[in-house]
Amino acid sequence: MASRPYKASHYLKDPQDRAAYLNEVLENGDFNTFLLALKNLAETSEADSAINIAADFNTENVKSPNLIRLNSFLHNLGLRLSIDVFQPANIV
Repeated sequence: MASRPYKASHYLKDPQDRAAYLNEVLENGDFNTFLLALKNLAETSEADSAINIAADFNTENVKSPNLIRLNSFLHNLGLRLSIDVFQPANIV
């Protein structure tokens, strides 16, 4: 039986799974991996706008000294960045 390549986009279908995935990557603190995770999530979206937004992220944006400093600062305070599911007030 031939194996198939793993694609996160096949498994990350709901917002809770996506948030958990990004939080796990953020915990690692490697912003290159965070960029890859964002691109993986863009593949889960059927909206062209999500893919276009993800394409705007590049290594320079993600490796910004400000993001790295913010992450270090928060860790020194015993805190961390996290992703949560967005639920607009107008959802019926």
